[in-house]
Amino acid sequence: MKQKHIVSFSGGKDSTAMLIHMIELNMQIDEIYFADTGLEFPEMYEYIIKIQNYIGREITILKEGNWDKWFYGKSTRGKSKGNMRGFPLRLYHCWHSREAKFKPLDHVCKNHIRYIGYAIDENFYKRQRMIVNYKKGIKKEGYKFPLVDWVWTENDCLKYLKNKGLHNPLYNKFNRLGCWCCPKQTSKSLRVLYNDYPQLWERLMNYYYDNNSVFTDAINLQKLNTQFKLEETR
Repeated sequence: MKQKHIVSFSGGKDSTAMLIHMIELNMQIDEIYFADTGLEFPEMYEYIIKIQNYIGREITILKEGNWDKWFYGKSTRGKSKGNMRGFPLRLYHCWHSREAKFKPLDHVCKNHIRYIGYAIDENFYKRQRMIVNYKKGIKKEGYKFPLVDWVWTENDCLKYLKNKGLHNPLYNKFNRLGCWCCPKQTSKSLRVLYNDYPQLWERLMNYYYDNNSVFTDAINLQKLNTQFKLEETR
């Protein structure tokens, strides 16, 4: 089987900057994949079309995640075994990212060269460890991190896209992109969700009540909902 060069595209600033600059450098790209979690903000789909039109290449959308199936499904291990799974735990790896993003991408990228948009100053522990090893020459087979090779930071990626008029408008509202119902969101992001996406906020509150009014240990959605409503009347 001929080995392909595949770009993992998330729509975030890092992977977008990586993709466009790779094209500018005439690097080999055989396929581009976007793993759709099913919980993307509407603007993300518009942005994908914009990037496709700019690069003149198709971005294949993988859509295999099923949030409701896992959210309402039963835990199979640990102290919560037999209980409804509910929201992913804030301090651990997200089961929805695993099912909707990592597994589908791992499947199509298996035995091929995979380009990942990790910036040189990536903060998340697992990513940072991979980057440190990569810089030391300890490279995970099949994975490449062009932004690390170019010594590009997250801010470099942001400036690069702004200069080209390719800034993702979601960054005007959020510091980081992801699922609209993610429990790792800040209160600031949840306020934006309440104000700008009322239908999504209503869905989030329904999940919250279905999960016995539990979102995270740190955030009480009912209190936030009351607070946001009071802010509207001021």
